[in-house]
Amino acid sequence: MTEQAVNTVALPCPADRLVPHRPPMLIVRELLERQGDTALVAAQVPAAGIWVNQGGVLPEYYVELVAQAIAAANGYDALQEGRSPANGFLVGVDEFHWLAAAAPGERLLVTVEKTFEFGAVKIIRGTVRNDAGIKADGEIKVWLAAATEGSR
Repeated sequence: MTEQAVNTVALPCPADRLVPHRPPMLIVRELLERQGDTALVAAQVPAAGIWVNQGGVLPEYYVELVAQAIAAANGYDALQEGRSPANGFLVGVDEFHWLAAAAPGERLLVTVEKTFEFGAVKIIRGTVRNDAGIKADGEIKVWLAAATEGSR
């Protein structure tokens, strides 16, 4: 029996290698760190587009940031194991707090941690922040499809 080769994907890694989203839906830029059940992802607040209303980002932007951050972490794990990133879906939002507005062009850091897993359903705790402090935090539930062999 031979061992499966493990790929080495360097960090930081552009998000478009890790998630199926493409602009304007792709809102995370790169995966910066990945360790155990946690990850750190960078994003930049858009100046215009579907996430912006009257010069500020919609609250849903923060929820989607957390969802895409965990998708990037899962995509990274899959590539490391020689698999294609699996599809996933946001299926719930719990206790999400919007604490501060984000300015267009601002760099944000998104920290995510898987806190619970039952089959394909995972609960993710996410925090969105900048150098000045936390912008939003909360929990989401995601459903992750079964992984497939091979790379995309």
